[in-house]
Parts: sequence; structure tokens; C-alpha cells
Amino acid sequence: MDKVKDRCGLFGIYNNDDFNTSHMIYYGLFSLQHRGVEAAGICVNDEGKFAYKRDSGMVTNVFDKISLDNIKGHSGIGHVLRYPGTDAVLNAQPIVLRYTQGHMAVAINGGLSNEEELRRDLEFKGAVFQTLEIAELISVLISRARNKVGTIEEAIADIMPMLKGGYAMLVMTPRKIIGVRDPLGIRPLTLGKKKNSWFLSSETCAFDELGVKPVRDVKPGEILVIHKEGLSSIETARDHKTALCAFEYIYHSRPDSVLCGQEVYQARFNMGKELAKTSKCHLDCVTWVPDSGLAAAEGYAKQFKAPLVDAFIKNRYFGRALINPEKEVGAEDINMKLSVIKSQVSGKRMAVVDDSMIRGTTARILVDSLKKAGAEEVHLRICSPLVKYACHYGSGEPEAETPFLVEKNAEALCREIGADSLEFLTKEGLLKACKPADCDFCTACFDGNYPV
Repeated sequence: MDKVKDRCGLFGIYNNDDFNTSHMIYYGLFSLQHRGVEAAGICVNDEGKFAYKRDSGMVTNVFDKISLDNIKGHSGIGHVLRYPGTDAVLNAQPIVLRYTQGHMAVAINGGLSNEEELRRDLEFKGAVFQTLEIAELISVLISRARNKVGTIEEAIADIMPMLKGGYAMLVMTPRKIIGVRDPLGIRPLTLGKKKNSWFLSSETCAFDELGVKPVRDVKPGEILVIHKEGLSSIETARDHKTALCAFEYIYHSRPDSVLCGQEVYQARFNMGKELAKTSKCHLDCVTWVPDSGLAAAEGYAKQFKAPLVDAFIKNRYFGRALINPEKEVGAEDINMKLSVIKSQVSGKRMAVVDDSMIRGTTARILVDSLKKAGAEEVHLRICSPLVKYACHYGSGEPEAETPFLVEKNAEALCREIGADSLEFLTKEGLLKACKPADCDFCTACFDGNYPV
């Protein structure tokens, strides 16, 4: 279905061993590619000399062995960008800044609800911005605070009360790498170790593929400093509550990642089971929308005691430089992303399970495709609540595009989509499915209760 699209991935290393720093970051970002395909960047620190490359495209398109070998050093940070509608080249990260105290590189995953206010204030004070990224905005705030306080981590602590939103951030200086999470822990960031080297990543899946042992999540509100002597930490003032973005479990994170002690796959499996408990219809089979709907569909099928069938073929090259269709072939008649396996659906009453729905335009195409392939009934099952409100913390649709859903309900959407029935997981069911996680959740896009 239509997805919440904006998220980014972070990966960093403080290398105390003989690892190839740029290559390790490259492979870490490759493991996080699902978090962003618009742009990628790596900045490496060689005893105070920063070398970096960033460009539009996927990790494998931006970097090759020659470019990686040209950026050597003992520490580094990397970033993958997913932010449709902006200039990916201009807004690629990490942002690298030279200021009165030296060099600094910043990469961020998240968003600020008061970004425009902060930007206007800094511009009024003489700041000139080259990008639209909040990483540059925060870089300027840190550099100005750094001129007033003793250390870089103290400068970060000084500006954090100004940052209203959800973010995870990596900051690199000539002697340190610093991982930061917002006071509510809306965006994820985790610490790992291999031999004597330290790693930071948006998800543990990147650690698993590099043989890095996960140590712990960076705490909400924590400023975790990695330097030659080891680790130090500043825990800034914060509420006792937490608010991890629920979409990390629903869609953003890879199924094999672990967040707050809960495996993402198991959470999605539980979401499917919870939805099936309240679902009322007669089914011959259950299928899923590739790929993120699979775990939830497995849980749904098990609870419903219906066979799980593979009904769709996904074109892995969808979206890569397709020409616009001629007027004789309307875009609405072309579905290059998913094709139906007719033998799996013909004459069947089926539930189609997916993780989320934003506008329902893709759902309409899928229902139509299944019925044209001979499906007798198509029942849509969405393993998250209906998204009704804009996200201001870096993982939602633009505010102007979401309010039309506020007045919608499952019945109205079902009629528009053409399905035989449509059911969403309740917020209570979502929270129950994720209950093993050692955190609370931000559900503002479902209920309008913004934690910041």
C-alpha cells in the first residue's frame, strides 16, 4: 500500500583495530539501504583530516572501491537519505562544517516541529544555509554553542532543549564520535562492539551482518561519546516516558532488527495475530503485499487457521528510469510494481494483509488486479491503525497532504478502494503486539496525540 516514506539510516565506527573504516561504513549503510535510497554519504576522520563523499543514489551507486580507498581514517560516520521531493545531491549527508573550533561532521535521522522557527532565527542572526537538511541547521547551532562552552558534548547538551522533535544524530569531531537521541527516544540508535572498536547504527541488522555484537540502545536523551579512551555519557534531563515511533515496528525497520529488546519480525507477526482475532469473514486463503506485509500475514493466517499463499510477484527494478506511458496506455492501466499469480487467486475468497495504508491509491490498484485475475472476494487487512495525522518528527507525509484522512473511516475507504471489506488493527492491538518492547510509543499519526 502507500507508505510513510521519510526516514534515514545512520552508521558510525570508532576504529581501534585494523578494520578498514570506510569499507565497514559502506557495508553498514548497505544493510540499512531500506531506510533510504535517494542519497548516501560517508565522512572519515584521519587524525583530524576529514575526507568525505556523498551523492544521490543507492550506496552501491555512490561508492566503489577506488572512492572508498580515497577516504581513510580511524573513525567515520555514514548516512542514507530517504526524503522524496528534495534535491538529493544538495541535501545528502553527512554535513561537514569548518568553524572556529575545527572540523565537525553531522548526520541525522528525524525531524523537528520547530525547524522553521529555528532556521528563521539563525538567518536573522546572519547564518546562511546551503541545504534544507536539519543536519546543517543543528550543525550551526552546535558550532555557535561550542564557542560558549567547553566541549562538543556540552555544546550539544546546551542546544538540545531547543530541538523540539524526534531525532537520532551522529556527530564527529577530530577526536570523538558522538551518538545522540532525542529525550523521548522517538528515533532509534544502538551501540555495538567488535574487538576493541565501537559502532553506532540505526538498526541492529547492520551489526549482525558485520559480526558486531549489539551492546545496548542509546538511551533517550543520552549523549554518548566515543573516544580513544573508551566511552563516556551525558544523560540530559528528560521525562520518564518514552515514545519510540511505532512505524519502526510497522514498516521502517528490517524484520531481523531488534528495537528496545523486541525483534521486529515477531512484533509484526503479533500484529497479524491481533488483527485476525477480531476479523470476521469467510476465507479460502491469506496473502500479503510484498515485502513488508509478510510477517503480519503469517501471523494473521496462523490465527485465522487459513493457508498462506503467494499471490504477487514484485518487480525488483520498479521505479528505475521508466519512461512515461504514451497516451494510448494510461498510467492507471500499468502496474509494473506487482503482478498477480492467477492460479493462486482464481475463484478464491482471500485476505490481503499489508502493514499500513496512507492514501489507498495503491490498494485500489491491487484490489482491481486481484479481481481481474479471478478472485471471488478481496478482503483488505491492514496491520496498523489508520493514519490520520501528519508526522512532524521525520517519518510522515507532508502536513498538507494528510488531513483529508482525518474524516475517513474504514467503511468509506473500503467503498473507494472497491474491496469486499477493509479492517485496520486498533491502536490497542498494535500496543499489545509490541508489548515485549521495553519502551512506550509515539502514535501521533493515528490519534493526534503528539508527544512533543
